[in-house]
Amino acid sequence: MAGLAETTQKTPQRILTGLETKILNEIIKNPRISRREIANILKISPDTVKEYLEKLKKKKVIKRVGPDRGGYWMVSEEESR
Repeated sequence: MAGLAETTQKTPQRILTGLETKILNEIIKNPRISRREIANILKISPDTVKEYLEKLKKKKVIKRVGPDRGGYWMVSEEESR
């Protein structure tokens, strides 16, 4: 039963909104993409991109590797399939 409770708690966190999915798709295409580039492609503000990147990081869908300049986004294996 404990395993079931854990699964129930983790699963809803992985549900992505439409905008989260669009941002994730851009990151999958280009892991070195910047917030500004994502904003331009999706025609949204860089602040909105920042907010959604934080949500994706909280859900453990992506993580930043390296510095802001020169770093890249790593997508969890589950999401990159």
